[in-house]
Amino acid sequence: MLVALGLLVAAGCAAGQGAGGSPSPAPVPLSTGTPTKAERKAQSAEAPTPGPVVTPAASAGGWRYAYVSDQPGSRLTDVTAAGPREAWAVGAENDRLLLLHHDGTAWRRADPPPGVSAVPPGADVRVAASGPDDVWLLLPELAADDQVQALSAVRWDGSAWRRVPGRIESPYVTDFAVAGPADAWAVHGPGRREAAHWDGRSWTRVPLPAFASALGGSGSAGLWAVGFRSSGEGVTESELDQPAAMRWDGRSWRLVPTPAYAFARPKPAEGSAALDGVLVLERDDVWAIGVHTFNHGEVEDEPADPPPILLHWDGRSWSRQSAPADRGYCCPRLAAGPSGGVLVVTGSPRLRDTWRIAAPGASAVPLPRLPAIPGLKRSQFFKVEGSARSGTTWAAGTLSADGGFWSRAAIAALS
Repeated sequence: MLVALGLLVAAGCAAGQGAGGSPSPAPVPLSTGTPTKAERKAQSAEAPTPGPVVTPAASAGGWRYAYVSDQPGSRLTDVTAAGPREAWAVGAENDRLLLLHHDGTAWRRADPPPGVSAVPPGADVRVAASGPDDVWLLLPELAADDQVQALSAVRWDGSAWRRVPGRIESPYVTDFAVAGPADAWAVHGPGRREAAHWDGRSWTRVPLPAFASALGGSGSAGLWAVGFRSSGEGVTESELDQPAAMRWDGRSWRLVPTPAYAFARPKPAEGSAALDGVLVLERDDVWAIGVHTFNHGEVEDEPADPPPILLHWDGRSWSRQSAPADRGYCCPRLAAGPSGGVLVVTGSPRLRDTWRIAAPGASAVPLPRLPAIPGLKRSQFFKVEGSARSGTTWAAGTLSADGGFWSRAAIAALS
């Protein structure tokens, strides 16, 4: 399923080296300018043939295209920052692993880890890193019935990819984070109130006090998980769920109080508030985002959808922040801004709804969207993750047209 999201990162291996240790191929060129008749034909949904895609110039201060695959049927599902000049992105190309990395100059294809090639149809590959020499891929494993039943990991240690022993007994996770070579985490979303933890020896199950959909943080800034709880303060017959934020104290996950949300009367059916994104900048500068919604279509006189939930942690407590939303939105996400502050990304087509918030309490400033590519009716990005260390924010996902008949893996940049 294609979803409106974005993902931000900064990447790279050693200069001039691919992920497999061999020299990197030349970056895929992006054409700019007015497309010719032949180029327009190659881009049309009726003829999704291989070849470069013409990308127009970006608006000042807005998103620009940094990479567009020359192969149809390709997509990116995750991206991560590994250092000030290094970023990785991962996905699939016609059910084969697609691995990209940025070396401070350009995005380049990287060799897949030994023995890793196929990606099951519709399955997502995850990537996370704590540094240039600690990059992880979380890969779906096919069982005998051709169904994904577990996830396994491989780790780049700066010189080679190495298999991580054991596996996560789940067909999918909603988020994956790495704090170090012996400290990796995954959460399962609303299906299971537990996390999977790699402690340097094995994967273990760790209970959570609430359901978690997203992870964020590091060993120095602290590790957070956010999601929702279905009991406690604010949970009623009309408000079934409330936001949940959990912090790892080194031994267990602790629930930290967050504001409760409720609709005014007359209340709509099955109200629910949840967090699905978290951005940890410092120990006293953490952001979380989510939605307050209800079961639409139950009554005729429904309230308008409220703006996204936006919360900030100042080291002592979570406080409400004003979230931008001037149109219907889906799946809001957070990322570190390239020049500081936080980005809120809510719209799918061409990252049209992107705002920068300089500091808690500051007004949100809208940013220009990606320019339209001739012949394409849509653009979609999957996850948003930013790195304040690189001076660039990346968004990775899929460009598509004609209902997905034409699709290419793509990365956008904001500098």
